[in-house]
Amino acid sequence: MTMNVTTAKRMLAPTQVGLGDDHYKYTELLAISQRFKQSPSEPMTAWILRVYDQGGSALALTAPELTLLGTLTGDAVFNYHCKGLQGSCQVLLAWLLQAWRQRWKSFLHFEGAELPFRPWAAMEEGIQLVRELGMLAWIYHEPASAPAPEQLPRPAPEDLPFTHHLQRHLLMAAPPELRVTLVSVLVKGMTVLEVVMQIRAIADIGLLWRHNQPGRAKLMLGPNPTRKDLLGWLLSHGVPKEKVEKLPTKVLLELYVKEAKGCHSHLAYMLGEEQPTPYSDQACGEEQPMCPD
Repeated sequence: MTMNVTTAKRMLAPTQVGLGDDHYKYTELLAISQRFKQSPSEPMTAWILRVYDQGGSALALTAPELTLLGTLTGDAVFNYHCKGLQGSCQVLLAWLLQAWRQRWKSFLHFEGAELPFRPWAAMEEGIQLVRELGMLAWIYHEPASAPAPEQLPRPAPEDLPFTHHLQRHLLMAAPPELRVTLVSVLVKGMTVLEVVMQIRAIADIGLLWRHNQPGRAKLMLGPNPTRKDLLGWLLSHGVPKEKVEKLPTKVLLELYVKEAKGCHSHLAYMLGEEQPTPYSDQACGEEQPMCPD
């Protein structure tokens, strides 16, 4: 961002009505720009999700202040739309979503221009993709009643349904050996947050290995267990033979997930394991937009 203090003051001057008005200092705008700038190898979906996670919905800016942030992404067309935005003071994320919808008119438009999503294998990668897909759905989500221009779409991204369309993208990017397991645990009507928690659960019981935690679930079955594996595990853990011997493999897998989650929770309690922290700052509560003091 090639801009000095004199240029910044000159661009802000037309909006200054009186000495009592509040405006960001140039150094503050520079810090905001650095905080929310897209990394060189960061996909656009990961970037807009990071803006959401890092408080972009609680940072109010005027249109001239948004311009002073400079180019925030490596997408020239998006940056062009962003610099052309006009309007009253609103939060950074709302500004960026306006530019996003101008750059990619619909989810289908984005799919055609930017997909496929990068492959994933570890738990963290799967959760990241689920949340990026949820963020995309949220961007194009139409609320029941049209919100005011300064408001963001509701409900929150993690509360949206993880539709069959989103599931298809998750499965296409997953390793082939994990797809059967995922198909079995992804239930119609689940929200984005529930899918995140389900991926955590199947990682804990060994159906999906955690990143940098090899052998965590040695007492559990590994990814893509066979019918014989499932029957053997369930019988060895006290499930009556007559209850499982005639069940289809898909139902056996669902029963295994349920039983193994209980075993893992008990084991974690006995070993004194710490509970996982929420997967985003937004899960801990939403800040209200604040204008600069």
